[in-house]
Amino acid sequence: MSVSSNVYCRVIGNSIGLALHTGNAIVLHFAMQGDVLKDPDIRTLKANQLKYITIWNMGFQMIFLFLSLLCDMTLILKMKNEPKYIKYIRSYKDILFSAIVLPLTVIILILFWPLFTINRELVFPVFIDKAISLTSNHIMHTSILPIILIELFFNPKSRPQSHKWYLAHVAFIYVSYFAVIILNHAKTGTWPYPLVTLLYGTIYFPLLLFSIGVMYAVVYFAQWPITEYIHERNKSKSL
Repeated sequence: MSVSSNVYCRVIGNSIGLALHTGNAIVLHFAMQGDVLKDPDIRTLKANQLKYITIWNMGFQMIFLFLSLLCDMTLILKMKNEPKYIKYIRSYKDILFSAIVLPLTVIILILFWPLFTINRELVFPVFIDKAISLTSNHIMHTSILPIILIELFFNPKSRPQSHKWYLAHVAFIYVSYFAVIILNHAKTGTWPYPLVTLLYGTIYFPLLLFSIGVMYAVVYFAQWPITEYIHERNKSKSL
């Protein structure tokens, strides 16, 4: 496909993704209001909602999608004098995707659905259904996949000459997330996920943190040969 076709594909896909996440965020806000809060489990869920990595990922995807649309609209409008800040936004948008959005999305997909299938009580207890519908669940845990696939297939990227800024973002998000949930546990005595509650106080708790860190690094570095392979195939098909 030509570059212009790729841009239109990205705009359509990213617009749908942003609309889904925005609409779902509004639905989730109103879902945890009123009588449903009489349930103590739902009150705890609401209090901890910003401690879920799924919610973090939704936020990062929404920021990424907005920045992508902003950059792509300048291409569609064929602005002769593109604002200088667009160049910086485009550069940072790529860092945001490769260092945060893609790795987090892949990790969530790898961990959530297998655990949900085996024993959903470990990650998404049944009581959550009182506030969060199956549709909202799929928007948070399934629609996140097409969003990264659209970027991978329709926005060619090359391996960065330096991974310094990328890895700085990787480390910042990893440390920040676990610092937030550990401090929250120290303050409230609760963890966002029952699985973490189950493992806390055992050798498996630090092993879980270490394993997720290793997984994050593996996903980050694995994306580059995969991206290069995808676009080498696309180039050979267009010849």
